[in-house]
Amino acid sequence: MKDVLGMINLMNEQDDLSTLTRNRCVGAVPFAGRYRMVDFALSNMSNSGIQKVMLLANSKADSLLEHVGDGHHWGLNTTTEGGVTVLPPYQFAKDMRGDLFHLYSHIDYLKNCTETYILLAPSSVIYHMNFENMVDYHLNNDADITILYKHLTEMDRHAHIGHAYNLEMNDQGRVIRVAPTYHALPSLKPQNIDLDTMVMKRSLLIELIEQSMRLGSERYLKEVIWSHLGDIHVQGYANHGYVAIMDSVDSYYAHSMHLLQPHGWREFMINHDSVYTRQEEELETACHDQALIRNSFIAPGCSIEGYVENSILFPGVKVNRGVSIKNSIVMHQCAIEANAYLDYVILDKQVVVEQGAILRGEFAHPIVAEKMGDFTTT
Repeated sequence: MKDVLGMINLMNEQDDLSTLTRNRCVGAVPFAGRYRMVDFALSNMSNSGIQKVMLLANSKADSLLEHVGDGHHWGLNTTTEGGVTVLPPYQFAKDMRGDLFHLYSHIDYLKNCTETYILLAPSSVIYHMNFENMVDYHLNNDADITILYKHLTEMDRHAHIGHAYNLEMNDQGRVIRVAPTYHALPSLKPQNIDLDTMVMKRSLLIELIEQSMRLGSERYLKEVIWSHLGDIHVQGYANHGYVAIMDSVDSYYAHSMHLLQPHGWREFMINHDSVYTRQEEELETACHDQALIRNSFIAPGCSIEGYVENSILFPGVKVNRGVSIKNSIVMHQCAIEANAYLDYVILDKQVVVEQGAILRGEFAHPIVAEKMGDFTTT
């Protein structure tokens, strides 16, 4: 896989995660008690033998770039030409939506790369994938572009997809038509959901970018590809494992809660050891005599004196005496003062919930507390 260049595209993220993405991109949002969403794309690339990764950054990527650094935490070889290279957003186009112009602004960098193939992946879709198998499939089918998809049926009740494309393929797996799909529900017919991941020759990517910029008809690379389905060979490649598309607060909350179900955790834990993240010093968790914890994930460094049920607590959370936390996600360094009550709540980092406060949301509409906020009651 030394001949494959990786690119993580932050420009296509659906920014519908409320205050969780007010000052950070979706890829930097914490997930599953210890990770950031971008960790999965980086780990998949590293585990597949890709050693050179580009980050097509957006204007809210500062915390993500600090988290990723040069990529050595993910096993990327930073001693030669490997590691992570950041392609910043074009300074005069911060308000332009879409990734096409930003790719074009870095066209010289793409031309100077030596890898034959490029693999593009999102930061906001979580899955486990050996990209080496996908590249082999691409070559064996003599495709111009191969796109990763997930086949959803009525049994996929936890999909919670807000924005995606449904791929229609022929018997040989070639993509012949696409259509946008919104809020895929169990009652809908089976769909092949595009996972925003593709492999192609680097020269083809450059050709598509330059041709589209001359015509000026599209803003997104994906739109360019859909417009060429009649004259380029686009093949579909199925992912049969765990998939979580994070494009809304609802999907983020639902996928997080799904992890607390036995089958959900087992599905997520497949190849768990091959997911890497930035290494930080881990302190012991303190569970005091008054603590009671049921069906929850408690990260290292937490201090628990109260009741925690069906919840995910990130490192450094302090739960004081008399506190009750249910069905909630509590991120790093939050402090829940005595006798507070939380149910269906997402607390961003370093939130303080005052003594006796009551925060009560609903499964479909969890309360989201902004980073470093101070809450009394709601």
